[in-house]
Amino acid sequence: MSSTRGIGGLEILTRVIKDNYDFAQVNTPEPMPDVHQRRHRKLVVKTDRGVFLAKTYRRDPYVLDALRFQHRLSDHLAANDLPVANIHRAKSGRRIVEVDTWALELQEYVDGDPMTVSGGTLIISAQALGRFHTVCRDFPRPERDARMWRFSEVPRESLKNIYERAREEGAPETAADCCNRIALFLRGASEILNWEARASFETGLIHGDWHSGNLIFKGDKLAAIVDLEFAGDGCYLEDLAYAISNLCVRTTDREERLAKRVDLLLHEYQRHRPLSFAEISALFHAVGVKHVATVSFQISSSNPVVAGLNSFQWLERLAFQLEWLEKRAKAARWGQ
Repeated sequence: MSSTRGIGGLEILTRVIKDNYDFAQVNTPEPMPDVHQRRHRKLVVKTDRGVFLAKTYRRDPYVLDALRFQHRLSDHLAANDLPVANIHRAKSGRRIVEVDTWALELQEYVDGDPMTVSGGTLIISAQALGRFHTVCRDFPRPERDARMWRFSEVPRESLKNIYERAREEGAPETAADCCNRIALFLRGASEILNWEARASFETGLIHGDWHSGNLIFKGDKLAAIVDLEFAGDGCYLEDLAYAISNLCVRTTDREERLAKRVDLLLHEYQRHRPLSFAEISALFHAVGVKHVATVSFQISSSNPVVAGLNSFQWLERLAFQLEWLEKRAKAARWGQ
């Protein structure tokens, strides 16, 4: 993968694409703007046959096996009318081109924008997630412990850093009060979501990263579900908790808006997969843990402002949001 970095690397990548794909013209790839280059590099490639997204990977058997699984899953989703970005085949007919120590895939560049939350997009995204879980329930996938959630525990050191920074940015007493309220919620959540309790939640194939950036919309239609990198065996509750955290809770501190968004998403999701009592009882604590973990992970010394809020503002918002989630959790458990 290192062979594709830098000016010389781009020239190498351009040549590899020209040699391995049926294109008459290939422009020099350009880094995809405003995208975090996580485990692999993403570049936009313009050709005479359209625009593609080039992704480079380490030529490692484990990495490539995971990539082939993502391709099979993408095919399955498309066959079940869930939109995905198609993978372009090379002249050889393969969807992965291997070169020296790195590998390449070309993905269809989906024309659209990340999901903007509205009533209409919430309905579409919730139904898509419900259908994803339903049609992929028995889809073959690599084994892993389904109880081992991504972001299943809040990184204590990161949360501590938010608190310390919040004391400097705002009133120390308020920061301490908010932190104590957050800690109280998390302590209760750890009891409800303990290791044994997770065995009561239904498992299957999950997306693993269901947030607005991975839901590409073209106008009022879902154009593609992207980034299947974290798809695998897991608790459906994990996907649902992350969806609610990101699409319903993250951007608001108004109770009526929180309730409207969450109720709408849950209603539309359950058109395809009804929740069990165990899932309903644990859902809102799972949302809270996911939410705090995500914010804690994203705020760092190099990224002190997330979604327009500094650490003190996030601490206040988190404390309010978790108290609202606690009320909903009690209502769900007691059927209110």
